[in-house]
Amino acid sequence: MSAMTLTEQILARHAGRDRVAPGDNIWCDVDVLMTHDVCGPGTIGIFKQHFGKSAKVWDREKVVLIPDHYIFTADRMANRNVDVLREFAAEQQLPYFYDVGTPRYKGVCHIALPEEGHTRPGEVLLGTDSHTCTGSQGPLTTPGRRSTTRASSVSAAIAPSCVTSSET
Repeated sequence: MSAMTLTEQILARHAGRDRVAPGDNIWCDVDVLMTHDVCGPGTIGIFKQHFGKSAKVWDREKVVLIPDHYIFTADRMANRNVDVLREFAAEQQLPYFYDVGTPRYKGVCHIALPEEGHTRPGEVLLGTDSHTCTGSQGPLTTPGRRSTTRASSVSAAIAPSCVTSSET
């Protein structure tokens, strides 16, 4: 049996397994879920639809909300996306909401994650931005997950993953 890659080791640990191999379908414990103003409202909507309007996130310390796509537009529908994040952060009492127009605002989400200490070696981070993995600097990141996967991550701290070959 060959040695596992670093990615396989991280996935195995987060799946509670001794080992994983390319092609395995696993459920992983998630350390951090980041979403922004484009994908966040859909994730929040599915979360409430499937887990109830009064459902609570699994761990407030592991959810990071960063509006960064629709912040410089006068479009009311785009601004509504940021409002959805604000409302969710308030109702869930999320400490890591970096709201635009406040001293806490950090700019681009995939840069703000490492700058604010949300990326740590050996962890699993799910991000809704396709560039999340570019600024991760340490954890195993999976960009652009579907809304249903993100909603599951918010509610139960788990996400389905498929182990891929390092050759692909």
